[in-house]
Amino acid sequence: MIKVCLYGASGKMGHSFISESLKDGEVEVTNFIVKSDSKFSNVDLGKDFEELKGKKYSSSPHEAFDLIVDFATADDVFGRIENFKSLKKPVIFCSTGVSDADILTLKNLSSEIPIFIAPNTSIYIGLIQNFLKKLSRMPFNHEIKITEKHHESKKDQPSGTAVELADNLNAEKESIESIREGNDGNWHKIQLISDLEELELTHIASNRTIYAQGALKIVKWFYQKPKNLYYMQTLIEDLYE
Repeated sequence: MIKVCLYGASGKMGHSFISESLKDGEVEVTNFIVKSDSKFSNVDLGKDFEELKGKKYSSSPHEAFDLIVDFATADDVFGRIENFKSLKKPVIFCSTGVSDADILTLKNLSSEIPIFIAPNTSIYIGLIQNFLKKLSRMPFNHEIKITEKHHESKKDQPSGTAVELADNLNAEKESIESIREGNDGNWHKIQLISDLEELELTHIASNRTIYAQGALKIVKWFYQKPKNLYYMQTLIEDLYE
């Protein structure tokens, strides 16, 4: 059993990851981390998950674990990175809206511990990114448009995934259009447009379950990997090429 310390455990993605892990059989969340001033601190998880009655949310790990999964918000990323340094455990970092400076600090930390950066844990998104990177190496002169839609409460725009898709195509952030509406579901659309043809790729996520399932796949693949920097691209190339 792979034991996980989950940051952002009380959030929507945290709950989705917990729910999927309870069905999995190979991954167990042993630490449910929230901010020290969170209203969930020291609250029994049995309120939301009957199987976890007696387990509590906490601000720091208190049980053994093999690796960290971070689905917390972009607030106080620096403080969490300092925790990662002291814990010296592999980290799967799934937060979005994180500053370039914090991402650089994480990348540098990969010389000390294994770091997997994945603002989007969908396997299909990983496959699309793999295709776009290959496409970017071909000579073409197309207009690039990237459109993304997320729920109205999502703080960062454009989304981290949209920025990564633009990076895959060596496109500017200005090529991204962001839409914020509704309460659930999201999509990303990539268009390559020329006078003679158009290529369009669309990924639609109906709910968060796909991200939780993708994160579990990452956990199993990433477990016991050596210190280095990893991305969805790394996993895709290893498993599907």
